[in-house]
Amino acid sequence: MKTKPLILAGLVISLVLAVWPSPAAGQTGGAQPRTRLRERISELYLLRLTRALELTEDQTAKLYPVLTRAEKQKADLQVQMGLDLRTLRAELAKMPPKDVTVLLLVNRIRDARAAIRQADDGVEAALDQALTPVQRALYLVFTVDFLRRVGENLDRSRAGRGLTKRTP
Repeated sequence: MKTKPLILAGLVISLVLAVWPSPAAGQTGGAQPRTRLRERISELYLLRLTRALELTEDQTAKLYPVLTRAEKQKADLQVQMGLDLRTLRAELAKMPPKDVTVLLLVNRIRDARAAIRQADDGVEAALDQALTPVQRALYLVFTVDFLRRVGENLDRSRAGRGLTKRTP
């Protein structure tokens, strides 16, 4: 069962979470609330995933370290990628932008995206080994629904606070 569309959706949501400021971050002006929001979403994801798939203790013991390590790695990459995207936008706004700087930033962003895909591939391999076929199917459905709900809730939260939606 291929999960590449699911991984792509996860990558997009992760990128959005990394680039968009959280409502709390807009109020305090720091990255700390955004980091806490990302960590809480990750914790909620793992908790609900465990319940939705009805994981055994053995499965949970095998998967939890892999999932948490991958989420931490991806969060770190997304933070750096968000900073690089911001710098790239600023460089592109200059007239004329410096080709060397643009190329460097583009390569760093591509490398980060590739590293995120590699982390997702590692998670997928661990899931394929640990889950039954029914649990794999449940995982696909759960992840798509979870990511959709998180995105909708973030959009509602931003709309309620008057924050504008930015394109990543």
